[in-house]
Amino acid sequence: MCAENLREGMVLGPIHYVVSAEQVDGFARALKSNNPLFTSGAAGGQIAPPTMRLNDYALLIAAHFRGGSGGVHAKHRCDLFEPLRVGQAVKATGRIARTYRKRGKFYFELEYEARDAQSNRLLTRQTITSVLLQEGEMR
Repeated sequence: MCAENLREGMVLGPIHYVVSAEQVDGFARALKSNNPLFTSGAAGGQIAPPTMRLNDYALLIAAHFRGGSGGVHAKHRCDLFEPLRVGQAVKATGRIARTYRKRGKFYFELEYEARDAQSNRLLTRQTITSVLLQEGEMR
């Protein structure tokens, strides 16, 4: 992934996945969360921590680009409409909304959303602004 292969309007996805209890358990453990909604015995079914949806950014990028340097998040906006539930099939799509240079760095904005793959209900809508790193910048 590099500035030369990113352009405004570029579509990423769709990607499809099913939310698993193992993913939710692992993410909740990483957060050190003991919220009962994130456990398998939750009344009404286990749901995922809201920030687990940030993973869609990495999945969309990885499914589309190969090679190049990675980026660092500079800004993030997230609108949550419904929780992710264990066993739910999800479809995520995105597009590069904007690219620009600032202070010698290359930035891009990725707008993306996740929908229930069966009903097409909107689950989340997010925009992440990332700055691409030059070779060796994080060392």
